Amino acid sequence: MGARVAVLDHNMGNLRSVAKALEASGADVRVTADPGEIDRCDHLCVPGQGIFGRCMEALCSGPLEDVVRTWIEDERPFLGICLGMQALFEESDESPEKGLGILGGRCTRLKGDVTIPHIGWNTVIAPGEETGTYFYFDHSYAVRPDRDAIVAGWCEHGGRFAASVRTGSVLAVQFHPEKSGTAGLDLLRGWVS
Repeated sequence: MGARVAVLDHNMGNLRSVAKALEASGADVRVTADPGEIDRCDHLCVPGQGIFGRCMEALCSGPLEDVVRTWIEDERPFLGICLGMQALFEESDESPEKGLGILGGRCTRLKGDVTIPHIGWNTVIAPGEETGTYFYFDHSYAVRPDRDAIVAGWCEHGGRFAASVRTGSVLAVQFHPEKSGTAGLDLLRGWVS
């Protein structure tokens, strides 16, 4: 059996499809909001779809905020997907609720002569690379980190934004690896292993 992965059940989005993709990547998955069960796992994944404010209310209305903070402070493997990425930052233009502030920066609405929300496939390019990998996106807000050094992948849609960040034990992505076919499974497999 593979690494034990907790998918945080905070009632925000596509938990089952994330769990199935992680299982296909070799993980032993538990979808749970129980702090004790989460602590017995090797990895923690926080997915999310919807509105930033509701996500923060779900995370901060009980023990889950402390679970996430302690997990990251202890440098245990963490994956944030979509809102699970945005929640790590200080704030979002979408809602007055504050983010966790674990990472410096904010989420701003996508701009420009482009379709919003940004739904569909787009290229993510790692710093220093010329070609990228296609992943599936579904969002209207994007992260603007204070430090470019944590950005693991950039994307263009009405301007450049951070599509993924990596720092310490944290990997967080704006796109949906569970909807991104082989590339998404490869990313999940690498994170799980």
